[in-house]
Amino acid sequence: MSRWRVVVVIGLIIVPFLFLAGVGSYYLWQSPWGLYVWWPMATCMALGYLIGWYWQRKQRLLRPADWNAPLHWTDRDRQAWQLVEARAKAAAKLDTTLMTEMDTYVNTAKEMVEELARFYYPKAQDPIGALTIPEILAVIELAAHDMAEIVDRYLPGGHLLTVQNWRQAQKATQWYQSVTNAYWIISAIFSPLQTGLRYAASQVGLARPWQMLQQNLLVWFYTAYVHRLGTYLVDLNSGRLRVGAKRYRELMAPTVAAQADPAERVKRVTITLMGQVKVGKSSLINALLGEQRAQTDVLPATNEITRYELQPEGIATRLALLDTVGYGHDGPRADQLQTTIEAAQQSDLLLLVLHARNPAREPDRATLQQLRSWFTAHPDLRMPPVLAVVTHIDLLSPAMEWAPPYNWQQPQRPKEQQISQAVEAVREQLDEYLSGVVPVCTAAGKVYGIDDGLLPALTALLDDMHAVALLRCLRAEIDTGKVRKVFHQLLASGKEVVKALWQGAAR
Repeated sequence: MSRWRVVVVIGLIIVPFLFLAGVGSYYLWQSPWGLYVWWPMATCMALGYLIGWYWQRKQRLLRPADWNAPLHWTDRDRQAWQLVEARAKAAAKLDTTLMTEMDTYVNTAKEMVEELARFYYPKAQDPIGALTIPEILAVIELAAHDMAEIVDRYLPGGHLLTVQNWRQAQKATQWYQSVTNAYWIISAIFSPLQTGLRYAASQVGLARPWQMLQQNLLVWFYTAYVHRLGTYLVDLNSGRLRVGAKRYRELMAPTVAAQADPAERVKRVTITLMGQVKVGKSSLINALLGEQRAQTDVLPATNEITRYELQPEGIATRLALLDTVGYGHDGPRADQLQTTIEAAQQSDLLLLVLHARNPAREPDRATLQQLRSWFTAHPDLRMPPVLAVVTHIDLLSPAMEWAPPYNWQQPQRPKEQQISQAVEAVREQLDEYLSGVVPVCTAAGKVYGIDDGLLPALTALLDDMHAVALLRCLRAEIDTGKVRKVFHQLLASGKEVVKALWQGAAR
């Protein structure tokens, strides 16, 4: 349907309502009851204004989407995001007239590019000069796609909005205000008292809400622009847009698919088991594997890492377990630490296995600290979440008692209290590194806490695991795709040269 046809249809539908509104307004103006009808109408409008003001203050009005930092971002990315948030919050103080000018958005983009590039490369003389043209074009493509989607989805008639309409929005409001003022002046000459009362009602009920709605709409659009552009500029400076806009959107699709089951978003996750010697890592693997434990399930990775694969019941995700060699009471040796770091780079989750009756946590703390230091030195990656698994809870006092299930979250029995204290001790010593603590028993014939504790905890962390896997996938594609892309570009250029030479010779 063409635009003029749409205007004709809408006009024919609106004309009867405008006619009735005009006739009714004229009748009420002439009737002595007009003033009594006017005030309830003004009260309704004022109520709408107050509700709209409250919702806008609580950021529930004209908020098109969730602007929280994506899960796959690193700590450095989240620090950069604070610059974007500060600029978005400052939008409320800007002159809304500027928000109708296209130059404002162009200048904002230039400032944000410079600001974020300086943040990521503070020592570079020209941080923008290192950016590639395809990456910049990817930012433009992604941000423009998002803004078009926002306008189409949240702005009524947004698909018909032209540049001229956008520029005239502010002028139309000013024109409307001038005509309205002239109307009130003329009316006051003939009926000063009634006009004064009606003018006060209109200012409370209509003029201020209309002005506020217009300002909020412009601020909403400008803030959405800043957030969307800032999101992709963060990924640009982190090197994640080197895969291209199309591939980036494909990889990000599972993250934004809120309707999907979390388990369906991650078809395969890799988990590294680490801990001191004799803490029960092998028993934990046996408990996880259950009847699936067979020689075909054991896949040797290196001399110090053994790989297992399993498909737990009730979880649509296949688990790959990397079992590392246990370290001593003095912490891991240099070679052991390097092996653990290499395994962590391949992993989406780290399981720190701890003995419930072993209070010596310093080697574990030292290992976690060294892992964190390594990932801090590589800000383009995220350290996988760490889940502590406290084993041998059957040995806690009273040692001869074993009558599960145990409600250690709200302990009543002596065994439950001991389990709760063991979990609390781990949290006190290592909580800054952990995403959770799960107590289990892996002794033969006493397996407890796996299906109702550990596996649900794994499922709850699937979003974080997917974020880690996404970063690793992006980095792997970037590293392996550089040479391949250059080769394909040379091949394509060569074909064009040969084609041009062949056509020239044919002539």
